Amino acid sequence: MAQARVGVRVADDRKSVTVEIGPVDGSSSPVRLDLEQLTKVITLLGQARRRMLEGLRVEPLDGKTVETITNPMWYAQVAQIEGSLVAFDHPAYGPVAFAIPRNDVAEIVRILSAHLALLTVQTNRPS
Repeated sequence: MAQARVGVRVADDRKSVTVEIGPVDGSSSPVRLDLEQLTKVITLLGQARRRMLEGLRVEPLDGKTVETITNPMWYAQVAQIEGSLVAFDHPAYGPVAFAIPRNDVAEIVRILSAHLALLTVQTNRPS
């Protein structure tokens, strides 16, 4: 596969971006996108990535370095499936949601409860 050059520049007013994709040694045509258009491109690229991963073994996340978002807007509810729905607004990708099966919800609750208990024990320690 030929190497590609990819560039993205956010406008000074932060109301649009200019995206350029082309061959490393050739010309490209810049495309200007507003926030809505950029979000649509991100969604389409995410869908393409998901299709490319179909049938491949997904590696566990444990031990991997992941991009961490601090204090995102989030929402949780009991899902239509036997489990829960957790959604958050990722600043780079937009709103994303996960339907989490009940047995995984129980594991998440166990881990987070242990985390809360640990914080309580640490804050109650004498100085």
